[in-house]
Amino acid sequence: MSNPWTNLLGTKLSAESLSSRGLDLQWATRVDLKDCTIYNFYKDGFSIVLIDDQIDSIDFFLRNRSFTPCKLPLPGGISPEDTGSQLVEKLGEPMEKGGGNSTGIDIWLRWKGIQVELGDRSWDTAKDAPIKSITIFK
Repeated sequence: MSNPWTNLLGTKLSAESLSSRGLDLQWATRVDLKDCTIYNFYKDGFSIVLIDDQIDSIDFFLRNRSFTPCKLPLPGGISPEDTGSQLVEKLGEPMEKGGGNSTGIDIWLRWKGIQVELGDRSWDTAKDAPIKSITIFK
């Protein structure tokens, strides 16, 4: 999966790497947890997770009450309008999947280096479900 975001994974977070993507580190809200640091860009629909001072994962939020929908270029050739079935057309069958009514969480699909959460808990209608969030990782 080659895109302008994957080359940030495993690197140190820098103002320069963000500014080249139209972001400013000063816009972020920093959250320090026991095992990681999170930079939330609420107005950009975007989040960066650091572990040991290196970027571990990047989240793109399209439908989340806390974040404005992300308008940044999305990874993997994904479009904000894509549905569950369109993701499978673009990325192939997922390596893993989970969630659903029995678990009480939204359906998620995982491919190598990318996970997508759909805005649905029913496997019967997931093919038409919109994307809720996208996470990329190594």
